[in-house]
Amino acid sequence: MSCEKLISFDSVSPLKFRVIALMQGTNHKRNQKMVEFSGRERVEVLKRFEDEVFDVLVIGGGVTGAGIVLDATVRGLRVALLEKRDYGSGTSSRSTKLLHGGLRYLEQFDFALVREALIERSILSQVAPHLAEPFPFVIPIYKTSKRNYDHPLKMRAGLVFYDLLAGRYGFGRHKKLTPEEAIELAPQIDTAGLKGAFLYFDALTNDSRLVIEVIKAAHDRGAAIMNYTRVDGFLTDPDNGVSGAVAYDEPADCFFTIKARIVINATGIWMNETLKMDGEGRGKSPVIIRPAKGIHLTVSADRLKVGSAWLIPSLTGHRFYFVVPWEGRVNIGTTDTDYDGDMDSPRAEIDEVREILGAINAYFPSAQLETSDVISSWAGLRPLISDPKAKNTSVVSRKEEIIESLDGMISISGGKLTTYRFMAERTVDLAAKRLKERYDISSTTDRTVDVAVSGGLNNRDELAAMAKSVAASENLSEETARHLLFSYGSNYQTLVELMRSDERLRMPIIDGLPHLAAEIVYVTRHEMAMTIADALTRRTRLALLAGRQSLQCARTVGDLMAGELGWDAAEIERQIAQFTEEFRTEYEFS
Repeated sequence: MSCEKLISFDSVSPLKFRVIALMQGTNHKRNQKMVEFSGRERVEVLKRFEDEVFDVLVIGGGVTGAGIVLDATVRGLRVALLEKRDYGSGTSSRSTKLLHGGLRYLEQFDFALVREALIERSILSQVAPHLAEPFPFVIPIYKTSKRNYDHPLKMRAGLVFYDLLAGRYGFGRHKKLTPEEAIELAPQIDTAGLKGAFLYFDALTNDSRLVIEVIKAAHDRGAAIMNYTRVDGFLTDPDNGVSGAVAYDEPADCFFTIKARIVINATGIWMNETLKMDGEGRGKSPVIIRPAKGIHLTVSADRLKVGSAWLIPSLTGHRFYFVVPWEGRVNIGTTDTDYDGDMDSPRAEIDEVREILGAINAYFPSAQLETSDVISSWAGLRPLISDPKAKNTSVVSRKEEIIESLDGMISISGGKLTTYRFMAERTVDLAAKRLKERYDISSTTDRTVDVAVSGGLNNRDELAAMAKSVAASENLSEETARHLLFSYGSNYQTLVELMRSDERLRMPIIDGLPHLAAEIVYVTRHEMAMTIADALTRRTRLALLAGRQSLQCARTVGDLMAGELGWDAAEIERQIAQFTEEFRTEYEFS
């Protein structure tokens, strides 16, 4: 039975009601300047899934799947995407928030990967300028060799090569800092034996916002996209192998089938689990996914004072820890260890937290960070391709692998956030080739190298100038205006219109932070936020930035979302409980 037939007003629970509320006779006024992308249109998308035959079906709504669906759509293909949880809810919202070439990969002589990442870093600064901020990174140099990641001469040579590999795609040349210049960028740095530092450039990003902006760009071009919809099995035909999927839509509580000529498995660390559904023996992968766990901590910028990102050498191993100013806070991390636990809900453990705090305190002794200083913690799982000879995950390549099953399913895993666009391009190249061979379906030669993501129409200088204007015209602080412009880019005008239509939406969600109530309405109406957790964890990032304070604003957020999605009082309570559990399970350490 189809999902459409199952959805009716006769027997509708609060959970199901949020899918269809306002679509059948309510007074909601659609925003005319943006394509709506909300729970209200799920019925329409479900109908598309059941009625159409798609050229490409993408499974997985992380940054890789998002990049693939946009690339395929840009080429003129008919594309669908299914994500079992929320967009970017796995690895793609739990990164170190960097767009970087991977300085340490030079040690592994992986020059091609570094060059590729440096080029992609530059491309992202053009197509997603609001979410790609060129930023200085600093590596301290000490007289004591164990405090240095490498000999200073070797490090200098590596930075020279890094600049050369970047070439015209670079953000700036590295330089040597005096001890005084280094201290100015980090007044809490240990000065004993400090000889200076090296400064070079990479970029910062907001990872889950990057995912949703790519998703929105694909949606605006006609892709059929749905979150909270898991794949339970695959359709096959004797001539062309995998020909679609059997899926379950959680909000509508129904199963449906979706037909597609090419199926792409972009589920990351879940790649092999997805392949196992592809028939006995036929879905075996020739590669092994080796999940590597990396944990991160968020602390107040008042407790750890840095004016640049810092790479801090470990005193117990040959690796770096990152100290990264981000969204008014400071993120620190990361570990890099093998992982064999629950892949849906990895979390930071107390020993890992203490390990990172100890490493940071060794270099910033006057900070003396304690576990009570941690606002939030999170753990991400990197989908590394296993090398049986590698002793630990830090020496496993970050290069992606694209494989093709005997029955035609294409799978991709590995890689890194920075190179998602090029990974997607390579994957769609193969899909387009197979579409031509099997079905005589041609695609265009268009590429995403110059396709702006949603919100990406203005460069950073223009956004900074517009933030001053918005602050003045809308009676906002400049901090709040900059937050809106650099979170939502050229889509900021929609938020301004929301505030003008309802002055209550100018209120901050949490006192002391620049996030406004209008953002909750916006992400529900235009970014398919279906739960309080979607809004607070992945769209606004308040779960990370405010920690337990985000639990206190959950009811306010629930009320705002209820006005958009038709939740009743019971559903709001269920949503609050769900967010509280997710926060405690995934964003607090134990």
